[in-house]
Amino acid sequence: MSAQRSFKRSTARISTARLLSGLALSGVAIATTLSTLPIHPSLAQTNPGITLWGGVDSEYRLPYTLRNNRPRSTRAQYYLRVPGTRIDSAVSKLSITYPEAFTDRNGSFNTDEIRVRRGRGSGDREIPIDEVVWIPEASRLEIFLTEDIPADTSFVIDARVRNPDRFGMHRFNLQAESRGDVLPRYLGTWELLVAEDRGRR
Repeated sequence: MSAQRSFKRSTARISTARLLSGLALSGVAIATTLSTLPIHPSLAQTNPGITLWGGVDSEYRLPYTLRNNRPRSTRAQYYLRVPGTRIDSAVSKLSITYPEAFTDRNGSFNTDEIRVRRGRGSGDREIPIDEVVWIPEASRLEIFLTEDIPADTSFVIDARVRNPDRFGMHRFNLQAESRGDVLPRYLGTWELLVAEDRGRR
């Protein structure tokens, strides 16, 4: 009887050891498999136009100032600045594209309150505008200038905006055209922290 009990205990110990060994090997296999799975960049993003990390190369990052920058503010003022170093030839048309999330959250533009001014900061002398066209379905704002912006000239786009309902980081991309151009040229991007009420950037 004693021999039988000893045999059973020995068998139980062997079975337990085999079970633990099997579990350990399974864990290694699972860990190895997971380590080889590709990581998709989309996991690092939320809504279109809002990025948790990463960003625009410093060469193309444009400066800006936002005032009255509260959620749902109808008096938000965007001063979108463009250094003269980005303007290598005269500009007759400006195009701004923005993420759909901006209008999906009820952001909008007052086309009657958009100005273009020479200089830095909030700008100086106003540059005459022929027409401002907002195309919500294309997420694009087009500014047709009566007077060309000369090469190497810094300027500011002063826009009255209805802010989105909540905070977000929105990339506004700027393209420019000269008279006779077939295709626009990319000038840079404003990475706007909208509806956060912190002011200058």
